[in-house]
Amino acid sequence: MTLRSVLCLVAVSFAGCILGACGGSSSTQQKANSGPTGLAQLSGTFAFSANGTDPADGDYFVAGSITADGKGGVTGIEDLNLGSGVDSNVPFTGTYQIDSSNSVLVTLSDGTGTPTIVTFPVPSASSSVKVTYNGTATGTLQTQASTAFSNSGSFNFTLNGEGQATVMASGSFTLGAGGAIAKGSEQYQDGTFSRNTSSLTGVVGPAFSQGRGTAVIGSNLFSYYVVSANQIILAGLEDSTLLYGTASKQ
Repeated sequence: MTLRSVLCLVAVSFAGCILGACGGSSSTQQKANSGPTGLAQLSGTFAFSANGTDPADGDYFVAGSITADGKGGVTGIEDLNLGSGVDSNVPFTGTYQIDSSNSVLVTLSDGTGTPTIVTFPVPSASSSVKVTYNGTATGTLQTQASTAFSNSGSFNFTLNGEGQATVMASGSFTLGAGGAIAKGSEQYQDGTFSRNTSSLTGVVGPAFSQGRGTAVIGSNLFSYYVVSANQIILAGLEDSTLLYGTASKQ
């Protein structure tokens, strides 16, 4: 083989290596950039809840549903049980920003003139993330799958909150026709007061817009927000008692 032939072979091999490396780099780059970026990282509907203490109103709980359009806008609905009363079925609109560390800052407006700030990391799939509500409450936010839920079947539930003192409750119920509780039981503790109900009554209504519904469990009234086919968030709607919790389908 002549020197020219050898040089040509080396040149061809070198060029092939460069093209192969470039091709691999391009493929890697495409894979790295295959997910959404910027505002598009937040898109879809999410259920959230948080509890905390407001300097003006005292201890409170909030639950709701928020929909992000992937372009910087949000809409939604929420229920708040404040120390000073209940704000139920409150619609809101707002905007959001996402910084370089994938932290989301949402500014909500419910028509009162005072914006609410909500922050959380960009959620991934159905996993829950920590949410901070107006700097005074913390909780969770996760993707909402409301269409899969039905007000039928058997549930276990737990409740926390404040009445005359600290409230802790738990129980179970089975829903019959129309969401009525066919059978159930509850253990309820409010400070030194306690009651055990072996024949729990009530009803869990169907979920409507944005996965929100209402329920009566024993003597307490709630709104609820669907998280998934098997879980709902319970938000008490009574001025006299701060109650909140979850119910999970068995």
